[in-house]
Amino acid sequence: MSSVRLRFFVERGGLLVLAFALLSLVCLHLASAGTSDGKRLEEIRSQMEKGQGFYVAGNYPAAADVFESGYKTYPYSAFLFNAGVCYQKLGDAEHALARFNEYLKVDPNAPDADKVKQRVGTLEAALAAQKAAAVPPVVDAGAAAAADAGVAPTPPTPILVPTADDQNAMKSLVVIETEPDGAPLTLYAPLDASAPPFRGGSPNPGWKAIVSTRSPANLTLDVGKYHVVIDKYRDFNPSETDIDVSPGHVHQLKADLSQGQFMAFLRVSANVTGAYVWLDDKLKQTPIWGTTPHGELVSSGQHSVLIEAPGFEPLLAPVTLSHGEQKEWQVTLSRVGYGVLRLDSNAPEFKVRVDDQPKGVWRSGEPPLDVRADAGKHRLTVSAAGRKTFDAEIDVPRGQVLPTHVKLMPKFGRGPAWTQAVLGAVVLGAAIVVGNESNRLHDQLQADRSAGVLEQTDSRATRGKWFAVGADIGFVAAGALGGLATYNFIRDPLPESTISTDKLLEFDDPMKARPTAQLPPGAACTERVAGSGPAREPGWPFGGRF
Repeated sequence: MSSVRLRFFVERGGLLVLAFALLSLVCLHLASAGTSDGKRLEEIRSQMEKGQGFYVAGNYPAAADVFESGYKTYPYSAFLFNAGVCYQKLGDAEHALARFNEYLKVDPNAPDADKVKQRVGTLEAALAAQKAAAVPPVVDAGAAAAADAGVAPTPPTPILVPTADDQNAMKSLVVIETEPDGAPLTLYAPLDASAPPFRGGSPNPGWKAIVSTRSPANLTLDVGKYHVVIDKYRDFNPSETDIDVSPGHVHQLKADLSQGQFMAFLRVSANVTGAYVWLDDKLKQTPIWGTTPHGELVSSGQHSVLIEAPGFEPLLAPVTLSHGEQKEWQVTLSRVGYGVLRLDSNAPEFKVRVDDQPKGVWRSGEPPLDVRADAGKHRLTVSAAGRKTFDAEIDVPRGQVLPTHVKLMPKFGRGPAWTQAVLGAVVLGAAIVVGNESNRLHDQLQADRSAGVLEQTDSRATRGKWFAVGADIGFVAAGALGGLATYNFIRDPLPESTISTDKLLEFDDPMKARPTAQLPPGAACTERVAGSGPAREPGWPFGGRF
C-alpha cells in the first residue's frame, strides 16, 4: 500500500473518531438539556405552589417572599403579579405598585394589561389619599366657629386600599411549545361563563382572542378556561385544545404538529417526597421516569404508573390522559407491614431471638444486626455469655428502622456463696461426727456406771463434754454459713440488662448508591426521557439491610 493511501485511511479514521466523539457530545447535550428543562420547570412549579400555599393559608409576608425569590431565580412576570397581590393584602401600597408597574414593564403585551393598569390607578389614588391625609389640615375661622358651636367636623374620606382578592387572584404561568418551534398560535378566552364551547373553524361568538404569538410562548394568565389554536405551519398539521388554568400553578402544553394533536401533561406527587416513578414499565426494566413530585409531557391515551419508595408498598395504577389534558395526580403510599430492629450492644457477642425464634448473632466490630419482623409487639430476647439476658416486649414499627442499643449487664459472681455453702457443709459434717462421738462416750459411761465399774477420774467424761460443746458450736456455725450462702445466692446488687432506642430511620435506599452510566465515545445516540435515572434490574427489592 502506498504512503498516500495509508495517509488517506489514517486521516479518514481520525475523522470518523472525531465524528463519533462529536455525536456523543451532542447526544449528551441533548439528554442533559431535556433533563435540565424538565428540572427547571419542576423547580418553577414548586416555587409557585409554595407561594400559593402560603397565600391560601393567609401568610402573606411569607408568600410575598417566595414570589420575590421566585422572580429573582426565574424571571417570569407571574411571580411579580402574585407578589404585588400579597403586598396589596398587607396594605403595603408602595410595594404593590412597584410590583404591578414592573409587571407591565416586563410584560407590556400581557392579556390582562388593561386590568392591571386599572389596579395600578386605584392603588395610586389610594396612596395619594393616604399621603394627603398625613398632612395636617388648615383650620379656617368658619371651621373654628363651627367647632365652638358644637358642630362636628366632616370626617375625612376613608382611604381605600383594595384587598378583596381571593386565591383566584393568583396568576399562573402557561408554557406552550410545539414540535417544531415557531408555529403561530392564538389563545382565546370566553367573554363570560355562558359562552358555548369553542369550535375550530367557526365564528365562536362569546370568545375573544387575547394573545397571538409564536411558539414557544411563556404566558402569564388569570384563572379560567382558555382555548389554544395552533395554525397550520409549513407542511405541519394544525392543532387545538382547551386548558383550565388553576391559581398559582405552572401549566405546560406541547403540540406534536406532525400528528396534529397536543401531548398530555402528567404530574405525579405523593405523600413521600422522592418516591421513584416508572411510566409504562411494570417490571422496572427501564430508567425511572422521575421522583415525586415529577411531571412531564407524555402521549395521550392509556398509561400505567408504578410508584415505589423504601419502606412503602408499591403502587401500580392505570392513568388515562386525553390529548392536551393537564393531570395532577396525588397518590398516598402505605407503609409495608413489617419493620427492622437494628441491634448493637456493649457485649462482645450476643444472640437474638424474637418470639423464641433465633434471628442471628452479632459480634463486636460488625455493622449493627438488622432483624426483620412483622410490625407490632414481639418478645425480644438478647443473651450473651457472662451477661444477664434481656427479655422483654418491644414494638416493631411499620416500614421503618428502629435503632436499638442493648446494654447487657455482667452476671453477679456466686463464688463467695459457694465457698460459704461448702464451708457450712464441712462444719456441719464435723459437728455431726463430733456429736456422734460425744453420744458414744456418754453411752459407755452410762453402761460402766450401771455395772458399778465407773471410776471418778475417768477421762471419757471430760472428752464427752468437750465433744458435745464442739458439736453444738459446729451446728450453730453450719447454720450461720448456710444462711449466709443462701442470702448471697439470692442477692444481686447489679442492675438488669436494658435497651435504649434512637429516632426511627427510613429503610436504606440502594438506588442512591447506583452509579450513573456514561455514554462512551462513539456510542450510538438514543432517546432519553427528561428526568430519567439509571436503569434498574428486574425484581430489585426495596427494604432495609436484612
